[in-house]
Amino acid sequence: MKSIIIGAGKVGFSIAQLLSSENQDVVVIEQDEERAKLIEETLDVQVIQGSGASWSILEMAGVKSAEMVVAVTEYDELNMIACLLAKQYGVKTTIARVRNPEYVETPHFSPESLLGIDLIINPERVTAEEIAKIVKNPEVLDVEYYADGKVQLVELVVPDKSPVINMQLRDLDTSKYVIVSIVRKHKMIVPSGNDVIKPGDHLYIMANTNDMAEVLKSLGIYRKKVEHLTILGAGRTGCYLAHILEREKIPVNIKIIEKNEKRAREVSARLKHSLVIHGDGSDLELLENENIEKSDLFVAVTDDDKINLLSCLIAKNLGAKKTIAKIKRADIMPLMEQIGIDIVLSPRILTAGAILKYIRKGNVVSVTVLGDERAELLEFFAQAGSVAVGKELKRIKFPSGSVVGAIVRNGQVIIPNGNSVIKPNDQLMVFSLPHSIHKVEKIFTSGGKNSLW
Repeated sequence: MKSIIIGAGKVGFSIAQLLSSENQDVVVIEQDEERAKLIEETLDVQVIQGSGASWSILEMAGVKSAEMVVAVTEYDELNMIACLLAKQYGVKTTIARVRNPEYVETPHFSPESLLGIDLIINPERVTAEEIAKIVKNPEVLDVEYYADGKVQLVELVVPDKSPVINMQLRDLDTSKYVIVSIVRKHKMIVPSGNDVIKPGDHLYIMANTNDMAEVLKSLGIYRKKVEHLTILGAGRTGCYLAHILEREKIPVNIKIIEKNEKRAREVSARLKHSLVIHGDGSDLELLENENIEKSDLFVAVTDDDKINLLSCLIAKNLGAKKTIAKIKRADIMPLMEQIGIDIVLSPRILTAGAILKYIRKGNVVSVTVLGDERAELLEFFAQAGSVAVGKELKRIKFPSGSVVGAIVRNGQVIIPNGNSVIKPNDQLMVFSLPHSIHKVEKIFTSGGKNSLW
């Protein structure tokens, strides 16, 4: 499959890296000479310097034989024009990153059908949706649902006083859940029975949604509720977040702090149940006067990384129970987590993950990209005649870095163990590190030859 990636920033780089690692034919178009050289030296892809909105550059990149074009430059108009041109050449799948809501928020038509682009993705909306999930599940760092909501995957931090500290996995009662991965010191591993749980470990746990509260309790984590939410920044992300929570009627008191008085008034008029305050969110006195210590969750989503960092630290010091900071520079994310900010989100990384999730879909029901190492949680159906069907899991030679997290059969969730047998049409949730993804697909695909996507 031939793919053209327009824009070699963080998002474009991540997509090109994944596709090229699968030995796909990838062409990257980048306007900036220095960035183009960097991509050429780093990735095994063809790089063309120029504008992706130019028909001559697109033809040079081989658009006539391309199956997919992904336009993720910083310019909305360029991305849309590039995708519209690609459609004229007959490209099957086009994806554009578009930030300006005026282009995509139409009252009567979906933006995709209106513009003829297969997927239009807004980084601010993606970020707001991610934060909204955390508002609804504040005891964990991230949450995803599978099998029509029957199966849940959560990312959590093991607390210092957890009853499972220093225990080997083989000694835990994991009849109701599977630990599919442990992240320790920013390294992601698929654990074995000999692995020991340490304080501060990030665990990815999969369980029946109805059992998750009990599972978390056994790990020393108790369900919480966000009653008071403070949002710093009434920009697109903050406004989207408040809209989502209002639309879904989440019972939470929302307070938004915005430095720009005009913007504060505009957002206040658009929101029905949120309090918008004009003020500087990095001002200690203001935060004290607004009783930030009562905030169950403090979310800093301004366009200034430094302000987001500083305000989260102040809020945490004043007593806010949990903090989330939006950060543009992904390279400083580990540092911010080390100094006490609970969750750090990068719109670029979230956007790349959302695009990768879309382009991976085919016969796969869903794909979730996890962590900095781009591990994947694949949801698909076991095919009759595949290597795995009819065998106990302990009899299947799984590639390193992969594990079955859950099985859904006839609408019933099965938390697997070594004796579990895979049957035709079982709906499977399989975690895999990048190097094992294609080996996993061969195990569950009829003949082991046809790609799942």
